[in-house]
Parts: sequence; C-alpha cells; structure tokens
Amino acid sequence: MRGKYESGILRMSKRILILFLLIVSACHSPNPAANTAKPKSGAKPKPAAGKPAPGPWNVLAYPGAQGDQTPKKYVRAEIDGSFTNSGSSNNYLNADIIIDKVNAGILLHPLKKSSPSKKFPGPVHINIKNTAGDELELTSSRGWNKSGGIMIERNNNDYSRFRIFMLQSEGAVNFEIRDDSSSVYKFTVNTTGFSDAFGQI
Repeated sequence: MRGKYESGILRMSKRILILFLLIVSACHSPNPAANTAKPKSGAKPKPAAGKPAPGPWNVLAYPGAQGDQTPKKYVRAEIDGSFTNSGSSNNYLNADIIIDKVNAGILLHPLKKSSPSKKFPGPVHINIKNTAGDELELTSSRGWNKSGGIMIERNNNDYSRFRIFMLQSEGAVNFEIRDDSSSVYKFTVNTTGFSDAFGQI
C-alpha cells in the first residue's frame, strides 16, 4: 500500500517538474521574429498627412491671331461671389481674375457664369483685404477689353501694388468693388498656389 502511495507521489512530482520546466523555458524564449512579410499588392497605402486645399489658380496662354497659343502666359482664378444693386441684394456673381506680367483684369459675370462681362461706364473702386488685415485700394477707369471687365494697369503703379499684395498675402483675400451706380460686388479668392503659378509665366 505504501509502495503504491509513493509511486503516485513520484508521478505527480514528475508532472509538476515537467510543467515547471515548460513555464521556465517559455519565459526565457527569445522574442518572436519581426513580421517581415510584405503587404499584399492590393493593400491600400496609408493616406498622406493632410495638405491645405489647393488654390484656384491655373496657368494658361493667350490665343494667337490664328487661334494658336503664344508664349505669353497668364494665371487665372474663377470664383463665385455675390452682388447688390438698387433693385435687389445678394445676387449670384461669377468672377474671373486674370494676372499676367503687365496687367491684371477682373471680369464680373452677374447672375450666371455665361453672362457677358459687366461693362462699367465710369470708374470703379476696388478694396482688397487679406487675412493679416492689410488693405489695398485701387480705382480703375479702363475695361479689360471691348467686351467689358476691369483693368488694373501700370498707371499710378496700380498693377505692381496689386501683384505684390497678392504675392504677399496668405489664404483668403476679400474683394469689394463699387461702381458709380452704387452696385457692390463681393467675392473671396484663395491665394494658396498663386505665387507658384505666377512664377510659371
């Protein structure tokens, strides 16, 4: 009886010893190898860090006499805004800003994009303000072309002042244009990308 009891204790001791050795060896085993498997080709790459939204500036070329493009280039931005006149307020406005190495133009299309450029029989007063609180005031009495629009030209150094103001501004720039009939045209343009675009013309 005593022999059976001792052999049972011996078997139990062996099991405990084996279990103990397994635990000890697991604790001292080296770290598992790093997973060096390459992701499947169908795996989506992680999105890049957020970048600021690009500005609306495009580099274009003036058409030649025969419809061919010439080396003379310009930058253009198209923006939506609003206008108010004596008859109504907060009407839709589409505005184009065109800037080349010599002049700048602002073409206003009231009510819809396909409207002809607004013609101004008298001078217009332009007030521009950036996010830093800097302001620029200009007056123009010339159309961009025979179809209408506003030209910001070299007279009185207006073009240079406008170009420098746009190049030095960051983010949103607010435009307010008033004509002699008390109509007011407002829009905001994002200057992000303007400096890079202007450097290409």
